[in-house]
Amino acid sequence: MCGICGFVSLKPVPNGGQILEWMVASLRHRGPDACGLILEDSGQRMESLTKTHENQPYAQRLKPFAYLGHTRLSIIDLSEAGNQPMPNENGSVWVIYNGEVYNFLELRNLLESKGHHFRSQTDTEVLVHAYEEWGEEFVTKLRGMFAFALWDKGQGKGNKEKLILVRDRLGIKPLYYAHLPNGTIVFASELNAIIQHPEVSREIDPLAVDAYFAYGYIPAPLTIYNSVRKLPPAHYLIWENGEIRLQRYWQLDFTKKRTESEDELAEELRERLIGTVKLHMISDVPLGAFLSGGMDSSSVVALMAQVSDRPIKTFSIGFEDERFNELPYARLIAERYGTEHHEFIVASPTASLMPELVSYFGEPFADSSALPTYIVSKIAREHVTVALSGDGGDEIFAGYEWTRRSLIWSSWANRHLVSWKSVTEDENGWQEALIRHGTGLRHRLIKAWRDLHSSPTATFQRRTRTPFAIRSLIYSRDLLVSLNSKTADYIQDELLRNALVNDWREMFLYCDAMLYLPDDCLTKVDRMSMAVALEVRPPLLDHTVVEFAATLPFEMKWRNGVTKWILKQAMKNDLPKETMKQRKQGFSIPVARWMKGQLADELLSRVNNRDEILNAESVKRMVELHRSGKANFGHLLWRLYVWSIWKERFSL
Repeated sequence: MCGICGFVSLKPVPNGGQILEWMVASLRHRGPDACGLILEDSGQRMESLTKTHENQPYAQRLKPFAYLGHTRLSIIDLSEAGNQPMPNENGSVWVIYNGEVYNFLELRNLLESKGHHFRSQTDTEVLVHAYEEWGEEFVTKLRGMFAFALWDKGQGKGNKEKLILVRDRLGIKPLYYAHLPNGTIVFASELNAIIQHPEVSREIDPLAVDAYFAYGYIPAPLTIYNSVRKLPPAHYLIWENGEIRLQRYWQLDFTKKRTESEDELAEELRERLIGTVKLHMISDVPLGAFLSGGMDSSSVVALMAQVSDRPIKTFSIGFEDERFNELPYARLIAERYGTEHHEFIVASPTASLMPELVSYFGEPFADSSALPTYIVSKIAREHVTVALSGDGGDEIFAGYEWTRRSLIWSSWANRHLVSWKSVTEDENGWQEALIRHGTGLRHRLIKAWRDLHSSPTATFQRRTRTPFAIRSLIYSRDLLVSLNSKTADYIQDELLRNALVNDWREMFLYCDAMLYLPDDCLTKVDRMSMAVALEVRPPLLDHTVVEFAATLPFEMKWRNGVTKWILKQAMKNDLPKETMKQRKQGFSIPVARWMKGQLADELLSRVNNRDEILNAESVKRMVELHRSGKANFGHLLWRLYVWSIWKERFSL
């Protein structure tokens, strides 16, 4: 795992070398083992270095106006031959790369049979040769998690120089870019690196602000800055002669269904999982696994233990509050498979870490489970460099509570002949806020009645985004004017409307996989693990497993209120019954309690009547209602708290 950054310009960039060094420096946490820079400006020789562990430089050359930077976390081929930027045989194509291509040995053998020559044992080098052989479509042959930039010097007959930016199918690895008015393209693994370039504007995007308060994160392609965009998952971008074009190369399709028996499909799923877990264990450095004790991570650890010739290192954290503690379930798996188990009890995750953690995201990000994810990553990094995780199981096998509740209500409505009419939110924002968040009996009854009389889609939306009627309460007049009646609701609405499904229930799975998974879950894991230079690999998100899951009839994922039904059938002989029956808990932390104390005071101290984004009076009222116990605004106040930290640190 690594960090990549750079820019390509149509004209010389004053202080281009210094700018690239700033960008690389901001990514050193992602790759502490080595860093590489290649730059050239207007045909004049500039310093161009690759620094290894011994800090010994060597010089390289590229054509004018291309600036490429890389920070390396050594995983495959630990020698200097694996340092980046990395060229093909004649130096006409260069790559900087973050991620893993798990089928690289298969591709390498094929490319060598076609006459390509390799100088390293890395998966990185496969990329330049695959591009030479198959052109832009080579990305469809890659199996893994990746984000990379490939610089083609255009030395073939009639060819032009071009930059290709690529992101993996599920969005496991991040990639940001800014296309400047003068044609320059700037890119990086993280937002903090891209804004080191002085021509990248830090003007805030009002729609991104609305998206943040709607979802708790900012979905692709938006970022908090108007000038910067996230490259969407399953896309590549071509920069050529100052112009860009985006191309989707993969789509998740639920329309084609398998017809084999349940036993046959469960067995095939297990075999696929064994194969992908084995591929994800390829590493030249120590490797382990996160083990929460839930169904997904337990499945991964069980299969790792069965294909490994040595005990698996596993890492778990628990909480003194038994309501959130899954350690007993993790110990069941650790004991059953004889893992080298490490666990850590968190008395109370401390919010004092938040200013540091917010800085790694570069923009507001309010998933509170980032805190325990950071803690378990830090513990694991003391023992291993790579950890496998169970991320993705909920999205592809229908494991989320909001999906379950939406479908349970629809089943109840069918049995009792209740009409599926949509119940709209109250136009009165405070009335709506109290219906959703009020703790009194009256408000709870109204909320339950509305769920019973709403369509499953409306119920799903209410549980996965904050309505604009509530969001607008906390917005300043200036922000509402800037939005000009446009809201971020369209992001989720379009996904649900355009999902490639025949069964309407799979709209929810499609939305989770295309929105919540890449922009919340995978963003959280990437930033918190890479903050301590730990590579996390999610074998359940191998695209071959995801595609297989999409072909299964919906009843094999959610059956009579039981989530992940087919996964449980596939793993029934590998996991104890307690694991199969356990209710999903996740990394919960007590944000409702926290936002009644000092954190609320900190929030109020940062918001005043001169705030150009927030309505200070509404924020104050929410805090008062929350502290009084009349409403539970814990998660919305947490979003406000994180916003206030980010605004103080990053906003101009």
